Amino acid sequence: MEPKIYADPDRKRILFLGIAIAVAVLAAIALATMSLNRTMKSSGAFTGKIIAKEFTPEPAREITIGAGGLRGTDVAGEYLLKVETPDKARVFNVWVDRTVYEELKVGDDYYVIPTP
Repeated sequence: MEPKIYADPDRKRILFLGIAIAVAVLAAIALATMSLNRTMKSSGAFTGKIIAKEFTPEPAREITIGAGGLRGTDVAGEYLLKVETPDKARVFNVWVDRTVYEELKVGDDYYVIPTP
């Protein structure tokens, strides 16, 4: 006796539908990526070179109120990076955290999103 072979009559339709959905998802990801790229270019964001680092000592105590209650931290001062645009037309002052300030050096590239 020969074994019975079951052939699903909807197999081709299911396969085509799966491929169509995969193509649609990939197209949506590609469109979102291109849209984000266009948005970032129009926002004025750029990657420039750090031309100077400045630290202004202004010891202070910052108090933060949040879910954990009151939290106080001591701040030594302001950490500032001066970043030059790629066309060397402007210099932007970028205030950063101490850890960022310490890990970067003059001449490094830095991504800047200018504030309005």
